Amino acid sequence: MGIRFRLNAVGKTYRRCRRGRWAAISALDAVNFTINEGEVNALMGRSGAGKSTMARIVMGFETPDRGEVIYRDRPLSEEPRPTFCRRNQMVFQNPFLAVNPLFSVRQIISEPLRTLKVPDEGIAGSRGHGEKIHEVMEWLELPLGCLPKRSNELSGGELQRVALARALVLEPEFLVLDEPFSALDDLTAMRILKQFKKILERLGLGALFISHHLCHVGALADRVAVLEKGRLLRSDP
Repeated sequence: MGIRFRLNAVGKTYRRCRRGRWAAISALDAVNFTINEGEVNALMGRSGAGKSTMARIVMGFETPDRGEVIYRDRPLSEEPRPTFCRRNQMVFQNPFLAVNPLFSVRQIISEPLRTLKVPDEGIAGSRGHGEKIHEVMEWLELPLGCLPKRSNELSGGELQRVALARALVLEPEFLVLDEPFSALDDLTAMRILKQFKKILERLGLGALFISHHLCHVGALADRVAVLEKGRLLRSDP
């Protein structure tokens, strides 16, 4: 089994103003972490532990102050961004903030295809973009009647599935899931999570799954790591 990401002594510090004075806040401190191909790695920890910072660094949205991120045996900084984004996608915690409220569901799901200028035959063979959008909606049990609707016309569960569909439409190899089910009620969250686990298994996708719900982690993850105040306290072998 190959290694997809390797974090070597990664550190990240932010400067924030508190009571009129600038202070250094350590978000990550010498984190060593490995993500294997095809595995679902869960990352747990309290609010403020550094989980989302680590997710953004893995995705290249932020650069570590110390250490390095290795992606498939070479520095992440050397990987062309369009190629990386085709293969690695992220689903954010709050779907209402992660989508354009002026877009229809069709536009939201197809946004990565437009942004990366994927040709109509480049993602789904002769089927084209339209059929691929219908396919990922079917995987997530989203009715096609949602396509012309905007985000304010959907429930939280429906919109989170739209966000998941947007990540899947590129046929990526790896997903970062930043607490994608935390805003949903337990019944809805577990139903969507079970659907998503079947999709991961069907497509052979790996993932970094950030969550503070033990039941969600137990249902989805192959390995579990725990962050506390920016330090990795535990990582299952």
